[in-house]
Amino acid sequence: MSELQIIGFPQSTYVRVVRMAAEEKGVPYELVPEPPHSDAVNAVHPFGKIPVMRHGDVNLCESRAIAGYIDRNFDGPVLFPKDLAAEIDQWVSIVNTVIDPTLIRGYLFCYLFPKGANGEPDRAAIDALLPDINVLPMLFYLQNTP
Repeated sequence: MSELQIIGFPQSTYVRVVRMAAEEKGVPYELVPEPPHSDAVNAVHPFGKIPVMRHGDVNLCESRAIAGYIDRNFDGPVLFPKDLAAEIDQWVSIVNTVIDPTLIRGYLFCYLFPKGANGEPDRAAIDALLPDINVLPMLFYLQNTP
């Protein structure tokens, strides 16, 4: 079978997740740097998001699906133990739907890509995120409370 290709910007959090899965399993791969919505990405992902993966006749999108494919189809340490599958899927979903949009794409991006006056971070946008950010520690507390 041909070499695994991981397609997407190396700086992307989700591309990094897939690359870490391959590294942990000891799977050689080719990183193909492509931005979201490029022709190579659009050919695999219906919404043009990264990462996408090609491996022989298999084309996949979405980091959780790609990491799961790598785990199931290559030798090496188990990345997703079956007895923890529900908990893993739960936390992947929380990261994808709450933590990443709030902390990364919301809060952090306000500083990395400031859109305020004179290129300063938009304080109003940051302040609007604070209530959601303050709730995040509660997720961890609830998860670890008997």
